[in-house]
Amino acid sequence: MMALTAIVKRNLLVYLKDKENVFYTFLSMIIIIILMLLFMGDMNIEIVKGVLSDMDVFMEENPLPEEYLLPGTRNPSLDEANVRNLVLSLVIAGITIVNGISASMGMLSMMSWDEESGRLASYYVSPISRFVLVSGYIISAACLSFIFSTVTLAVSEIILLLTGGVMLSFTQILKVLGLILLNGFSTTSFLFFITGFAKTRSAFNGIANFVHILSGFVTGMYIPIGMMPEIVRNFLVFIPMTELSAWFRKVFTKEALHNTFAGLPKEAVAEYGEITGISLKIGDTSISAWMQFALILGSGIIFILLSSLMMRKKNVRDR
Repeated sequence: MMALTAIVKRNLLVYLKDKENVFYTFLSMIIIIILMLLFMGDMNIEIVKGVLSDMDVFMEENPLPEEYLLPGTRNPSLDEANVRNLVLSLVIAGITIVNGISASMGMLSMMSWDEESGRLASYYVSPISRFVLVSGYIISAACLSFIFSTVTLAVSEIILLLTGGVMLSFTQILKVLGLILLNGFSTTSFLFFITGFAKTRSAFNGIANFVHILSGFVTGMYIPIGMMPEIVRNFLVFIPMTELSAWFRKVFTKEALHNTFAGLPKEAVAEYGEITGISLKIGDTSISAWMQFALILGSGIIFILLSSLMMRKKNVRDR
């Protein structure tokens, strides 16, 4: 335990010592939040408002029994506020997980620096087990991911409140913090494994750029998952980051989704959830929360074990 704590402390101190790197990381995070909330949010708000107007026309021509409708009273005058709150909540959910991934990659760059400088070789000849070594890097990266994701959440919620939205309840915040922890563990374990193949900083930077670009698609930030081809959707379902992003969206939009679609067909709500990636399916089978949790936690454990094995083989190879 002392060795693990020492590795985590050393990694965090070395990373945070570079104040310029930390500053620009925070600056890029704030810029992403503002751009995504202001530009991407406004574009999607108009689309959803148009869908609600079309639904009103449909309901006038084809009235449905109450059992087919979402509980609540339809009030078109609240569409602007409700839709804005819903869309911005979706965007915040995506930003939170993507910024967490970026923070993890920033901390994991420590490993490539240690590899290239030869510091990692000193760990190989020490009595520290490879599992402890891997866990040290992953925990330090997960800690940084938690910090940046929490700051992202706080800043985004303040912006949401200032733009007329409704902030998360205390219970929802606790759920989100739990998901941020889960995201830090699972995503960092996977990222450590794939970046473990990089022997130089240039190789790591290439992998990092690929991850940054891919994360926006995998989490549904750039293109809604429901608008992707079915074969792509079925593939993404088995990626932990996709499951995490869906879980984030479900927690963030629970109240906003109900307020926006109150008094409208339940089928419309279900379809919107599938398009935006709030709910995921394999074929016609919905993915339950327990299935998501098992996939996310299980993948994290598997990649830690695979990374430990990889480090062990690398140790032998370097000798």
